Amino acid sequence: MRTKTIPSALFLAALAAASCSSESEDATTGGSTTAPEPQTIINIAVDANRDGKVDPEADQAGKNEWTIDVGASFLANLDDDDADQIRDADDQIINGVGDEADLAPILVSAWPEAPDGATGVFHIDPLSAANVRLWKKGLDGLWVLVGGSVGACNKADPTCVVTPDVTFSIEEVRAGLTLGIEALTFRRTLAEGAWTGSVQLGYQINDDKGAAITTDEVPTGVDQAKIQVAPWILFGNVSPFTRLWSSNLMAAFVAGLTKVSGAAGVEYSKISDSKYSDQWTQDYFQTAWTSIPAADGAVHGMKIANARPWGQCGTTKCLPYDWLKTLYLAPGAGIIETYNKPNTGSTYDSHGNHDLLPPYENGEAKFPVGRIIYGSGVLKETREFYEAQKVQGPALTVKTSWLYVGHVDEVFSYVPAKTPRGWKVIVGSPKMGRALLEAAQTAGHGAVTMFKGKKWWTGSGQSPAEVSIDAVLANPDLMAASQEGQAEIDDMVDVLKAEIGLTDADFVEVPFLFEDVSGQLLAYNPGTANILVIGDHAGVPDPFGPVIDGNDIFKKDYTDRLATPLNGLGSDGQGLKVTYVDDWIYYHALAGEVHCGSNVDADPPADQQWWKVSK
Repeated sequence: MRTKTIPSALFLAALAAASCSSESEDATTGGSTTAPEPQTIINIAVDANRDGKVDPEADQAGKNEWTIDVGASFLANLDDDDADQIRDADDQIINGVGDEADLAPILVSAWPEAPDGATGVFHIDPLSAANVRLWKKGLDGLWVLVGGSVGACNKADPTCVVTPDVTFSIEEVRAGLTLGIEALTFRRTLAEGAWTGSVQLGYQINDDKGAAITTDEVPTGVDQAKIQVAPWILFGNVSPFTRLWSSNLMAAFVAGLTKVSGAAGVEYSKISDSKYSDQWTQDYFQTAWTSIPAADGAVHGMKIANARPWGQCGTTKCLPYDWLKTLYLAPGAGIIETYNKPNTGSTYDSHGNHDLLPPYENGEAKFPVGRIIYGSGVLKETREFYEAQKVQGPALTVKTSWLYVGHVDEVFSYVPAKTPRGWKVIVGSPKMGRALLEAAQTAGHGAVTMFKGKKWWTGSGQSPAEVSIDAVLANPDLMAASQEGQAEIDDMVDVLKAEIGLTDADFVEVPFLFEDVSGQLLAYNPGTANILVIGDHAGVPDPFGPVIDGNDIFKKDYTDRLATPLNGLGSDGQGLKVTYVDDWIYYHALAGEVHCGSNVDADPPADQQWWKVSK
C-alpha cells in the first residue's frame, strides 16, 4: 500500500542538499507549494478479488482473508508440463509457459526511492514453507526457486531445505518483484498441528542497519497477505466428461464402450493389457480436479488422479501410481497418492468403493460440488484426506462389508434427471429380480433359460452358466442371499433418504439377484446398477436374461424404466440413452461390471467455483 514514509536521516540530508527550502516558487501562480513527501512502498498483492489477475490497488481489500467473497488461492502443481514423467512440483525448474501458468502470482510493489542499503525480506509461515515452493522472476525474466522447500523433496532424494525467509536486494526492492507460488501437495488432514493449506505471507523492508522501516499504515513494518491451496475435488457421475478410459482386454467390452463414447462425443483411451494388466480401471485410480480463478470468469487448473495403494501383483512393481506416472501424468493431468505406505489397505480401498453424491441441498446442509460417499473399511489416511478438502465433506458412509467385493458402486449409481435436484439414484433390487422371474414362471415360461451361451470361471477352467427360470427360483441359497441383500440395500437407502432428503420417487430400482460367496454377497445376474454414465448416455451390463416373446425380460424392464420418460431420467426427462455392454467373461464372471471396468475424466469445470463454497 502507498503510505507516508518515516524518512531516514540520510534521506532528509539528501533532500536538504537538493533545495535550501522545503518550499518553492510556483512560476505560474507566484505562490508557494510544499514539496510532496516521498512514499515508502511496503506492499504485497495476491488475487484477493478472484478476477484471475493481481492488481496492487484492486486486490488490497480482503487480501488477508478467506471468505466466500474474497481470498486468493493457488495450485498444488502436480501435473507434468514438460512430459518428463516428473511432476512439476517435484523438480526445481519452471517447465515452460504451461508450468509458469500454474504458479499463482504474487506482486511485491516497487519502491524506486528506497534508500541505499535497504533490503526486502519475504516471509512464509514455517508450517506452510515445508509444503510450498516460492519462485522469483528475475530481472532477466528467468524463474529461480528461492523459498519454501528448496531442493529435491522427493522420497528418493529428500534433500530439500525449508526456507521460510527470502532476502531481496536493494535493486529488487526498487524495481519490485514478481513471485510465483505452488504447493507440493494438497491439505492432507484436519489434525491439530498439521498444515491447513492456508499460507500466511509477509513482506518488510529493512534499512541499512537491519531495522524494519515502518509507516503509519504499516506500523509493524510488515505487510501481509493470505493465500489458500485449492482443494482436490472428486468427479461424479453427473460431471461433464471428455475422456473415457478402459482396458483393451475384452473385445466385446471395448466394442460396447466404443458405442457409448461415440454417442456421448468423448475420446476413448484404451489401456493395453501389456502396459498395465488390470482390467478394473475404475478401481485403481480415481479422477478429480483442482482449479483457481482465471481471467474473464474462467478457471485454470488440472485434472488430478488418485492412485489406489496396492496393485494386483502385490509388489511395488505394479503399483497404480507407477502406471499413472508413465501413462496418465501429462500437461494438465496430475497424480497423487494419499496412502502412507504402498501395498496397504484392501478391496475397500479400490475406488469403486469411493463415489460422489451429485450436488444437493437438504435444509441447512449444502453441497454445491457434491458430497463424497464411501463404504466400509477405507484407510484412515484416505478418509482424512477427503475431510481435509472440506468442500465435498463431511463424507457420507454406508455399510458395504456385506458385499463380496465391498464396493458402494455395486448398489448405487447416480444419473441426471429432470427434477429440482437434477438427479436420481439407480439402486439394485433383488426383490424386483425375483418378482420378474416369478411373473415369467406364472405365465408358463419357467423352462426358459437365462445366461444362454455364457460361462462361469472355475478352478479348472469354465463351466456353462445357462440356467432355467425354474431352477433359479428353486435354488434356496440364491433366494436367501437375495433376501439378505435386499435388507442390506434397504438400510443403505434409508441412510441416503435421511441424509439427502430423498424420497421413494428419487430412486429407480433395477432387478438382479445376489448369490453367497464365502459368506458375503455378489451380484448373480449382471449387476445393472453398476453403470457408466456420461451425460445422458449410459453403458449398462447386458443382463443376458430369459428371452420371452423375442425380448430379454431384464433388458426390456431396464429399458422401460431408464430409457423412456417413465421416471423422468436424462437432462430432458425423456430417458437415458442406454447402450448394453457385454461385460460377462472378464468382468461379471470375475465379480465386477461396467462401472468397475471403466473410468472418466475431464478438465476442471468452469461452472463449479469451489471458492464460493463456505466451508
